[in-house]
Amino acid sequence: MAFFNFNGSQLSYQTFGNPGNPALLLLHGNNGSQHDFKRHVTYLVPDFYVITQDARGHGQSTSNTDHLTYSLLAQDVEALRQELHITHWHIVGYSDGANLALRYTLDFPGHTDTMVLNAPNLTLSGVQAPVMALATGIDWLLRRTRYLSKFLHARWLQTQLMFESPHISKADLRLVPNRTLVLVGQFDFIKRQHSENIANSLPNGQLMVVKFRSHLFIQVSPHAFTKIVRQFIKELFI
Repeated sequence: MAFFNFNGSQLSYQTFGNPGNPALLLLHGNNGSQHDFKRHVTYLVPDFYVITQDARGHGQSTSNTDHLTYSLLAQDVEALRQELHITHWHIVGYSDGANLALRYTLDFPGHTDTMVLNAPNLTLSGVQAPVMALATGIDWLLRRTRYLSKFLHARWLQTQLMFESPHISKADLRLVPNRTLVLVGQFDFIKRQHSENIANSLPNGQLMVVKFRSHLFIQVSPHAFTKIVRQFIKELFI
């Protein structure tokens, strides 16, 4: 595991495979870390130079602010690209990581080839009501207990991002030229209409719904997930 300093924080990342292969950045979801991709890396390194990172305030990465935004996290991603001297890369984002992938591509155009967005949600209205009710309850509890330990404070900081909009409109999505796969499980808690709207608003977007899978598809079926990723990118670039 490696670290670099940027914008007042220490950010953690790892690289795997041959740097001569196409670069592939994996962005984890809320309350997650790069460790979530441990099983996926094995399936991806034969074809890609795989890069994982802990987002600011997650995993081993620190944060010098108590307010995370997608714009701030996108700046961190761009700093990582420059740290590794990568000209362009493919990006896979899971949940909040998918939101971040879109925000990064809009803020720093010209460096992303393709994207696989697993269960992005650009507005709170795109999430099923029971899940939002649960998240609101967890936020209420963490807000009142965050000073009891560093762990609880970190969890509160991360959970806040669930309620933070990436500020991406349909008009913004139409500005994203990249070939993009919007990937969701049949039983995902992201509303199907919301996923369809995102895919349809992207000029080169397409939607794939995986049968009998939920929001945890990426975690419970790493081989099936990475197979979809490899096939999608290899059709175009490998």
